[in-house]
Amino acid sequence: MSLHGDLLEQAQHLSDREQRKPRQASLRRAVSASYYALFHLMVDEATVMMFGGQADRRKFRDALARAFSHSSMLDTCRSFGGGTLPAGVVSTVGALNIPSDLRTVAATFCQLQFYRHQADYNRSRFFVKSEVSELVQDASDAFAAWQRVRNDDAARFFLMSLALWDQMRRA
Repeated sequence: MSLHGDLLEQAQHLSDREQRKPRQASLRRAVSASYYALFHLMVDEATVMMFGGQADRRKFRDALARAFSHSSMLDTCRSFGGGTLPAGVVSTVGALNIPSDLRTVAATFCQLQFYRHQADYNRSRFFVKSEVSELVQDASDAFAAWQRVRNDDAARFFLMSLALWDQMRRA
């Protein structure tokens, strides 16, 4: 299985691990794994789109994967999730219809990154099982939404934007 698939499976396992009194460590790691599952799905899809999926191209995909920035991806997702692109981008590519599934993926990325920061850095934040289960389900739903929209031109533009957003929005 892929890294992103393994991470989503791990998130599901951790969120269900202790039925009665879930440990904060399990719940927090489930939240973090959910975010990283979606992060790595997007990075993998973008690098495969740019270099292809052949085994001999892996070194190029791995090199490009290092260029993705969490904060830049968040900015990209805020824009796509809200359905609007900066004027500089619109002046270059024109008005772009952002499908609802792509908006879902982008908005879920933003949501999961917020909760991942809470889970990893806010020690006073208490997570409950139902909340974490919902976040893991949101990640799973984003995976499904991505499968439905991945061949749309807007989705391909989104993938490219994830790596190049800082440069593109200033154009």
